Amino acid sequence: MKLEVKGLHSGYGKVTILHGMNFVAEPGEITCILGPNGAGKSTLMKTIAGHLPVDRGEITIDGKSFTKLSALATTRSGVGYVPQENNTFAEMTVRDNLLASALNFADTGARIDNTYERFPILKERSTQLASTLSGGERQTLAVANALIGAPKVLMLDEPTAGLAPIFVDRIVDWVCELAQSGMTVIWVVEQNPEKILKISRTTWMFDAGRNRETLPSADLLEPGRLEEMLLQAH
Repeated sequence: MKLEVKGLHSGYGKVTILHGMNFVAEPGEITCILGPNGAGKSTLMKTIAGHLPVDRGEITIDGKSFTKLSALATTRSGVGYVPQENNTFAEMTVRDNLLASALNFADTGARIDNTYERFPILKERSTQLASTLSGGERQTLAVANALIGAPKVLMLDEPTAGLAPIFVDRIVDWVCELAQSGMTVIWVVEQNPEKILKISRTTWMFDAGRNRETLPSADLLEPGRLEEMLLQAH
């Protein structure tokens, strides 16, 4: 599913964060978003996911408008979203987290069984509260919550921030498999940028709620190029 954002204005109440943002993510590819704090990266993800209203502009997936859909309708329509923070129900068990995420879909039991097969650690921890999991396990649960609806578009907001290298590698491997299966993956990158750039096709640079540059991710792997681009951002 091809995701397109055109002329998007969005923000929090009377505070506008995105000022005419444009963005495209292609199916079967990992598309990166880079930019300094306050660039609008998370705001774009929340707006696409239906957590923030669109003031102006358009969001389409395969030509179908998602501009006015609620968060629930967006999820049911095939968009999975892993927020940067508060992405699990801390005082619920792992299984109850998955049940809550699967409520809007048929075959709840089968979906949870498939999730346990893909993420065996979650089956081992199924009766534990999410708040008692390690950082890597908690992020694994957050990704699983997003995937339980079998989305065609997956949005990840800094999913490897603060994680041990073993969990970073696992998430990178999972996401590569998802993209290879045809999923459209959008990855907001803060930490481990080189590792993510190696597996992505295109990178969008944001600055102050606007597009600054779009370029092949491979270009940012040239010595000094990534540092140069980030230093240019205000």
